[in-house]
Amino acid sequence: MATTYFNDVTDDFKRLYETKEDYDAIIIAGEKPNVKELQVHSFILRTRSSYFRSAFSSKWAERNNNGHLILKKPNISALVFEIILKYLYCGIVDFQNQNNETILELLFAADELGIQRLIDSVQEFVIKNCYKFLQSNPIKMLDIVICNSSFNELKKISLETFNKNCRDFLRQDPIKLLHFINRHEAFNEIKKVSLKIICENPELLFNSDKFLSLEKDILALIFERDDLDMKEIEIWKQLIKWGFAKYPTFPSDIKEFTSNQFKRFEKTLHELIQLVRFHQINGEEFMLEVWPFRHLLPDDLIEDIFRCYLVSHAVPHYHAFPARWCNFKVDSVLINKKIVLLLTGWIDKISEFEEFRYKFNLLFRSSRDGLSSQTFHQKCDNKGATIVIAKISNSNMLVGGYNPLDWNGNNVWKNTKDSFIFSLSDPNNLQSAKLGRVTNSNQAVHCGNSYGPLFGNGHDLYAPNNSDSWSHNVSSYSDIGSPSLFTISDYEVFQVVKN
Repeated sequence: MATTYFNDVTDDFKRLYETKEDYDAIIIAGEKPNVKELQVHSFILRTRSSYFRSAFSSKWAERNNNGHLILKKPNISALVFEIILKYLYCGIVDFQNQNNETILELLFAADELGIQRLIDSVQEFVIKNCYKFLQSNPIKMLDIVICNSSFNELKKISLETFNKNCRDFLRQDPIKLLHFINRHEAFNEIKKVSLKIICENPELLFNSDKFLSLEKDILALIFERDDLDMKEIEIWKQLIKWGFAKYPTFPSDIKEFTSNQFKRFEKTLHELIQLVRFHQINGEEFMLEVWPFRHLLPDDLIEDIFRCYLVSHAVPHYHAFPARWCNFKVDSVLINKKIVLLLTGWIDKISEFEEFRYKFNLLFRSSRDGLSSQTFHQKCDNKGATIVIAKISNSNMLVGGYNPLDWNGNNVWKNTKDSFIFSLSDPNNLQSAKLGRVTNSNQAVHCGNSYGPLFGNGHDLYAPNNSDSWSHNVSSYSDIGSPSLFTISDYEVFQVVKN
């Protein structure tokens, strides 16, 4: 068996790399003022890379007055090229002593030069440290992986890591990052996640010192979302602030605008004004903050706003929107907005829902109104569709049911295919929910004066009179995984009214 001496070979090539002895080619790397001439041996580079085999061929190569081959690479820095040369001569790459920017440049350069083993090595290192690379420069990282189809695995890991830690990256420079993401269709999923995080944490964007440079189309994407967690009057104030920033030479008071200035201001804001939900601004705020800019709003919108202020329970006829997260209120000690959205999705039979399409009007609460079935029917009969929600004692579990009809009637079975019962083991984890659709629509809901809410023939969910002991037995609905007998600490009934 032959003996191999790899270290001897490596040491000799390392010495050749360092001494430049008998070099026959010069690589001019970088751009002014950071240009550097690197003396190399073309034979070694041609042997190690097909790119250099072509670049130093008689067909492509240039020579200087001394007969040296010349290769100009202004798009690759001298530092990165020296790392590549050390790899080609010695098979050595020291990642630990290079900053993230340099390593990303190395990946891009190795790909351009077609050095596959170096590409694989750099990709492996970047994948292992993906979060750190994204954190140091998310835009450069994303730009590299999206611009090159050969980085598929790195792209996959990068996008997964970004989505998982999107909030961290947005904190650095949300404006610049949103502008970049919005220009590339490949980042549609990232854009979706980013907009959701911005809407849940609007201070990330609106408190940024670069907010006024935000592009109009991105501001529109944010203003049109139902989950933007800002009071509507604050949205209006930010819009006006953004608008004034577009015209720094205009007067600070719109009353002092010339006719031409007003037209330009209105044209810039017109599309965005259509996204403001003026009916969700109270009268005092409207008069103080919006009324001075009334000429920006259509007359029929202003008339409709005042009609809704003056007429009790008036419904908007013009420019109507669902309630935003911040404006939606639910009077409950048991459920929050996220649970309301979950229930809304079940009511409309849609898996994911982000729009508050229904008002949940509290009709009954046992801790306030008692456990009498008579009180339940007094408050809940003839109210149309309702949601019943109860909390099981000494646990976090919620159980409940949806009656799309009503509770009036005595000893009456009601037929519906749209009712359901449910359980939620952990209200802070919607994945813990179990939904039980009705399987026997002829006996979906039973109404009787001698007991409270009752779903299903086998008492799938049953509230007896003057008792906190409820029962769940699988019969007319699929199983929701709750105990068959349990004690409740409280229960609420909400009238469900479409917005």
